[in-house]
Amino acid sequence: MLHERPMSYLYEVGIQGGIRRAADMLGINPSVISRQIAQLERALELPLLERQGRNVVLTEAGRLLAEDYFESRQRREKLESHLKDLRHMRGGTISVRIGGGLVTTFIESVMSTFAQSWPNVFVDIIVGSMQEMLNDIASGEADMAVAFGPIGNPELKRHSFQWGPICAVVSPQHPIAALPAVTIDELTQYRLIALTDSFGLQRHMNAMFKTAGRQFHPAYRCNLFSTAMSLSQAGLGISFMTAYAAREAIAHGILTAVPIDHPIASSAQCHLLRNSDRRFSPAAHHMWRLLHNAFRDAQRALAA
Repeated sequence: MLHERPMSYLYEVGIQGGIRRAADMLGINPSVISRQIAQLERALELPLLERQGRNVVLTEAGRLLAEDYFESRQRREKLESHLKDLRHMRGGTISVRIGGGLVTTFIESVMSTFAQSWPNVFVDIIVGSMQEMLNDIASGEADMAVAFGPIGNPELKRHSFQWGPICAVVSPQHPIAALPAVTIDELTQYRLIALTDSFGLQRHMNAMFKTAGRQFHPAYRCNLFSTAMSLSQAGLGISFMTAYAAREAIAHGILTAVPIDHPIASSAQCHLLRNSDRRFSPAAHHMWRLLHNAFRDAQRALAA
């Protein structure tokens, strides 16, 4: 077994070019260095030092050991620094998965506050479908997720918030734009815009049509909320999301949100998800609390 102390002495001899100079640098007796290196040579059955003129240099075996010691010390120092940053909430990495319709809420209500307190924490933000988020949380690839839609009963820790109603989102010129609410039967008369079935919102839409005895037959399918909104804005069809998700376009008069008259639409929820077996760093725990508070406050605002 290679012990660190003789390795450190060997490294210092290589740097200083001699045992005595290394001993002076380390503040120890030269005989201590000589004895430790001699023991290491006997254990390895290899010479580690050789004399060149008035200097002592490392042999090839000595250089390999010294390089390994140096690299190991660097890795250890980096690890200690990283652990210290985590302990004092200064650094580290947090991996977050977010549903497309919840990105703005996350950035405005969570990241703006979080970044001020933990500027050195790297936050990996990936927008994905419900199934992708569930998989990443379960496998440990993500620390937490913010999802919308039905999630069944996965073995995940979660907080759920009312986030409905789901609305039909259209241009102001669309025939249904002035309606106070729209039924599933009425929606079947128009061109519809779907998200891929991996999205929680699309699962809700499919379920609503099924309970009404209808098939969801879209004219378009896309994998981004922004694309769905652009299609609606162009007057090409009806997209589906909460009014909160489309609030900026609605505020500018570009789109109109008409609530869907269906129990599933009015009871839709968003969820904060994490793996119950995963232990959070202090920074990740703080972000989790910010998320919880932000969505609790948004739920209250929606209910007001």
